[in-house]
Amino acid sequence: MGLFLLISVGVFGQKDEFRVSSAEESLGKNLLTGSDIKGIRYDFPERIHKTFLDTTSGLLTVQLRGLRKEKWLNNKGNILQYDLLNNTLLWSKKIMYQVSSLQQFSNTMIFTRANKSYCLDIRTGEELWEVKNNIYHVDPMDNIGIGYRFKTATGYTNQLEGIDLSTGNVLWEKELNREYGWNQVFYTNDSTLMVVAAGLHALNIFSGQGWDYNTITGKKDYTTTVAANAAGVALGLLTGTFVTSTGHDLVREVVSNVLVDSAFLYFSSKEQLAKIDKQNGELLWKYPFPKDVPSKSAIFMNDSALFMINKGYAFMGNRTLDFGKPFIAAFDKLSGQQVYFSFIDETGGPILGFKLINQQLFLVFKNKIAQYSQATGDRIREKAFPDQDFGDFRYFVGDQAFITNPTGDLVNLNQSDTTKLFVYTTQGKTLALDHELNVSDTIDYEDLSIYYLRTKDFKFIEKDKHTLIVDNEGKSVAEVEVTSDAFLIGETLYDKSDNSFFVIDLKDILKKE
Repeated sequence: MGLFLLISVGVFGQKDEFRVSSAEESLGKNLLTGSDIKGIRYDFPERIHKTFLDTTSGLLTVQLRGLRKEKWLNNKGNILQYDLLNNTLLWSKKIMYQVSSLQQFSNTMIFTRANKSYCLDIRTGEELWEVKNNIYHVDPMDNIGIGYRFKTATGYTNQLEGIDLSTGNVLWEKELNREYGWNQVFYTNDSTLMVVAAGLHALNIFSGQGWDYNTITGKKDYTTTVAANAAGVALGLLTGTFVTSTGHDLVREVVSNVLVDSAFLYFSSKEQLAKIDKQNGELLWKYPFPKDVPSKSAIFMNDSALFMINKGYAFMGNRTLDFGKPFIAAFDKLSGQQVYFSFIDETGGPILGFKLINQQLFLVFKNKIAQYSQATGDRIREKAFPDQDFGDFRYFVGDQAFITNPTGDLVNLNQSDTTKLFVYTTQGKTLALDHELNVSDTIDYEDLSIYYLRTKDFKFIEKDKHTLIVDNEGKSVAEVEVTSDAFLIGETLYDKSDNSFFVIDLKDILKKE
């Protein structure tokens, strides 16, 4: 979508209080030519909470949600539908964020309120149909929504329904346990959806048919105290991870990621580690765990072995608690036979992160780092780091962190010195450690840049709400005033900040000679 000139025009929708103004302004610099990069800023009457842009129609859906006392989110807000092409506010709708939500996929808009989901006309906001169902997942290509049936007498059931989003008609039904929530959803082919919820469930998006592997992925009625050193500290900007909330007395995420190869699935739960045939769901082997040992875990593999890192924590709502026992283990991928199983000293707390370098596994804890052999599971060394010196450790820094080198070029932090480990702390510091775990340098968070977006030929790297656009040779070609929340559609960059939405045409920057 190209730029179009607007000069502070006020528009009015259904109510005069929703005034949207727009103006052209300089939002960056072309570093090759020295010329300004122009863009359009749209100012809305309140803080922008979320947006969705349908580029085929030029319609921008904006959810407004203000702040109380400048830090607490309001429970009430409004949905505005704004036509960018014609500079017109089409409609508005109130939303109560505690009991309502909005999902949008291309020209399909699903508004969920209390126990019902409604399909809204994107141009008028009118309700086209309603269902007693809380839609969990939408397949935008096939226009099918999936969610659980609500019954007045019993509440939400385990009856999963496939819904035709053009009519609201139920296409199919399937019993699927929802007591531990959904952990993951992904496709194994064009029509087969894999739902990770109390196990693995393969279902055909059109018919709901498929196989089920049932297992336990949480614990109900859990009443233990949430640990003070909860592993929630492992969540942060540099890892890009997040969690979602469920019941207050339900422990969830006692699962691993799902590994997929050409014919098999590998998955760990509270009960066991398992290898499953991807086509028919047949359990090929399992490794049962001792009681109260499993937790949130990560699995990965090489040609012959499957490796598991049991982290020693799980989630309850948005909180994190010590759960299970941390260990590392390896298994023969073909047979499931144990190669090694090594418990980790629990006094260090849960495992907050790991990194594999040259067949050596480095584990980060709250106040220590340990090094293990990937081949044998034996501990090579371990070192404690007093929190009064560095603060608590949070995680190993990922490959999205960049730093400016002595020549002024932006380089990947991990690749800037492959002999070093980089770990982030609660003091906002990144420590550089050699492979003998000695601290050789300290880097302030303010000195890091975050790589958040790429095209075939360019990387977008943000620092202090400014983004550098860098080509594949590492040369900076442009600087734009957008954050790491910005997104690119075609050759146009979009971002929001406070009550403003920005549209920046980058076709002159992104074109290749």
